[in-house]
Formats: sequence, structure tokens, C-alpha cells
Amino acid sequence: MQTKARNEEQGFSETGAKKHSLENQSTSKNLSRITTSTSELPMSHKSDFKAVESLILAEIESGKIPSVAFSIAKNGKIVHENAFGWADKEQQIASTNGTPYPLASASKPIVATAMMMLHQRGTVDIQAPARHYASSWFSHQASASSHSDYSLRQLLNHTSGLGTYARIYWHDQDLPVQNLSDSFRKYGLVAQLPGTVFEYSNLGYGLIGHIIEEQTGTSLADFLKAEIFEPLGMINSIMVDSFSSPIKVAKKYDASGLPLIETYNDTPGAGNMFASAHDLTLFGLFHLSNKAEDSLLILSRKNKLLMQSFVEPGARYSYYNSSHYGLGWYSRTNSDGKAIVWHEGGMPGASAIIVLLPEQDIVASVVINATDANPQAQAFANALIQVVEPTNHSVSFDATEGFKRYTNQTELLGRWEGRITLDGNDLPWVLTFEPDGSLCAEFPQRTSGSLLPEQVKFPALLNEDMLVATFATTLPASDVAQIPNGYVLLRLLRQGDELSGAAIAYSSIHRLEHLLPFRCCLQRKTK
Repeated sequence: MQTKARNEEQGFSETGAKKHSLENQSTSKNLSRITTSTSELPMSHKSDFKAVESLILAEIESGKIPSVAFSIAKNGKIVHENAFGWADKEQQIASTNGTPYPLASASKPIVATAMMMLHQRGTVDIQAPARHYASSWFSHQASASSHSDYSLRQLLNHTSGLGTYARIYWHDQDLPVQNLSDSFRKYGLVAQLPGTVFEYSNLGYGLIGHIIEEQTGTSLADFLKAEIFEPLGMINSIMVDSFSSPIKVAKKYDASGLPLIETYNDTPGAGNMFASAHDLTLFGLFHLSNKAEDSLLILSRKNKLLMQSFVEPGARYSYYNSSHYGLGWYSRTNSDGKAIVWHEGGMPGASAIIVLLPEQDIVASVVINATDANPQAQAFANALIQVVEPTNHSVSFDATEGFKRYTNQTELLGRWEGRITLDGNDLPWVLTFEPDGSLCAEFPQRTSGSLLPEQVKFPALLNEDMLVATFATTLPASDVAQIPNGYVLLRLLRQGDELSGAAIAYSSIHRLEHLLPFRCCLQRKTK
């Protein structure tokens, strides 16, 4: 169910923004500052925040990012928050800590919380197969052979076996927006057996959003507003499901600082949310809270802890140095053994992070209205945490941490032959692991005029038996943008002499339009 966001439904209010922050009207140096109370912190901490803010200002003044908003909380209270730069450069609208920013995938813990609320109420059972709650989406699959009986829990945990997926429509394209249910029927392939491999899937969270709507009889946007945003005081938060961005939100910019046109992500449950840094920290505080009224109001402490700590039995977690993914949250320990819970978000015009340190009772949120600014968001979050917890060890949130380059490992060396299934047809291909540490892909049945190369060499990364790689080619599938600068992302798992998983068609490094998964398998032929 989808509804267009109306202005009166957006939950943004002038009085609310003033309640949570005091806007400095000065726009000298093209910067905006919000001052909030730091009275509970020692004087040394107050000055340390200025050092962090100087770091942020330097990034903005360099032109790398248009604006930043952040919020940091300790012991159940927000102790400092601020905002710098322009939420809209062209209109010279200053950023504030009441400005909603696009969260991209940092939306997922909020959507997962909504699903866990339904589980707590007995509306759904997260142990049950997802198909029980969305039967029409699975009508094309034979349950006995499709391995599609993954549970709601596995959807939340990204261990359903569904592949990497994204579909972003740009307003300047003359393309009809496909119904998500149709896209699911086409791309909801199980690349790995459910419960065996963590593989991040926006499509899975798109299905979660649909199930919430089906079970509540209301739109996802309206459910989140009534059941999470309003009870938690998140007055500057909204889920959208159309091209049009809500009013008073941070405008999106690309990595070079140019404004982006409107976009629409066809999996609202995976990342179509806007929220202020203040609101994002309120959400984090709720997840760390032990208050009885919070448990009764939204979600029990037991279920919040389950979301942060759940591990799928027997599943392989290869990313972020084998960090785990719970039910909407990543989790790991830092070098001194203390738990870190977090989620990042990144898409065109959006870079965001929320970090929870449960043992230190700290929440940090950073939002930036620019593409590919996640390294800056991470650095700012680490610096903020360091102010309120000087002994804390900073953490790098690098998805490929723990991977190493393929050199000439004997378990892979040699020629592998197989197929990529495109629109129901098998495309033969050969993948050779060379002694020089490179991989060579060949397409022996490419047709004249095809954008497929005769062969292409590229590197790969390994984490035990998990392989990830990117190489330049455009797959000949109906929904793939037929442009010469396409890419394929490989996500393959080795089991003996078989490699299986997905080949994901990536439209362009310059403008993300799609990440479409296609089933891929190869057998080893020579060593």
C-alpha cells in the first residue's frame, strides 16, 4: 500500500524545530550553528566538541560536503548537538538539528522495530515463513524447490538468501515505476540457501515493508508515524513513497557538490526515510532504554536486546570483519571487547550513521546530504564519542575489512565454467583464476554488437570461501541499462569445486539506477 506524503502528514513544525534547537540566524561563511546544552559535561568536554566541530567546518569549507548535522547522547540524555552548512545551497537554507536528512539504509533499524512490534503483539511470528504473510508475492514459486521458505527473522537478519538489489528511478527518466511485487517476483531469487550466508538485501526489507502494510491495513509511512515517530517525539521524521521530497528537508547533492534531481527508491522499507540528527538519536536512546513505559509503549527490553544481538545459527557473516547483523542492527566488539551496535546508510545524496555503545550508554548520530560521504560520517561519529568517552577505541566501519586479495590460492586456481541466468535464459561464461593474482571472465557465446567483452581481467577479494569482485561489463538483460559503462558485482560462495551466488548488474559508477541480481553458478574444470 502506498500513499503520497501530504504536507500536513509530514510531522515537521516550526515550533518543534525551535523546541529542540536554537537557530543562529547568522549565515556568515555560509555556515549555520545550533547550540544545545552541554551543562552536564566537564568544561574540557565542551572545548573538545569545538575541536570536532572545527573538523566538520574544515570539510564543509573545502567543498567536499554541503552540510552536517549531529547529535550525541550519554546516560539517557542528549548532551550536545549541532548543525553546519547549507541544507539547500541554492536557496541558502541553513541546516539545523531539526532539519530532516535522507537516511538511506539507516532507516532499516526503524523498519525492523516496526516488524518486531507486530511480533510482540502477536500479529506476526518472526519464526514463520515470510510467504505466510505475503502469499501473492510468492505465487510464481514452487515452495518445494525454490528454497523460498525463509522466515521473517531471516529477512530481518539478511540471511534469507535473497541477493543484493536496488532500483532507483530518476525524475528525468521516461521510465514507468514498476510495482515492487512484480520486481520481487522477478528478482526475489534465493542466491544461497536460507540461513547459510549473510547477504545484504534491500529487496528483503522491501518485502518487510509490504508485510507491515498487509498486517496493519495502513501504509508503512502512517504506521511509523503513529507507532514510532510520535510516541518517541521524533517530530522531524517521515517515510516517503513518491518522487517528491517532503518540504523543509535537506536537499541531496552528489559527491562533487552538484544538486541531484529527485529520485525514488522502489523498496520503501529499505531506505526511504528522512529524519533529523536529533530524532535519530532519540530513536537510539529508546533502543538503549530500560524504562518500563518504553517497553509497554513500543517494544520490550527483551526484544530490543534481541534485535541488537541475534545471530542466525550456522550462518556465515563475512562482512565488516565478520561482524554480525542482528534484526535491523549491525553488531561487533571493539578492541577492548565492548559492544558496538550501528547502522549506516548511503545512496545518491545521502550519507548517515547511528552508533550505539550499550555498555557506555552512548548514542551518536551523524547525517550528511551528500553522496559517498560515509567516511566523513564515520570519522565525525568516532570523534564525538571520543569526547564523552575518551577511553573508547575508535572503530572503522569497512564492509571489506577481513577480506584479502586473491593472489593465487590453490583452492581457486584454474578454469571454472558456468552460467548466469538472465530473463530465464542461461548465459554461458568462463571464469579463470590466474597465477598472477587476477581473474579473467570470458563470454564465449557473445553476439555481434553485444556490450559483453570477449574477456576482461579484474582483481577479487576473499574472506575464507566468500568471494567479492567487480568488473566492467553490461549484462544483456531486459531491465539492465544497456550502456557501455556498466558493471557486474560478484558475490560467490565456494563449496568444494562449485561457486554459486549472484552476478549483480550495476548500472554505472556515476549514476546508480539499479543493482539487479542474477543467479550465477560455476564448476571447476581445471586446476
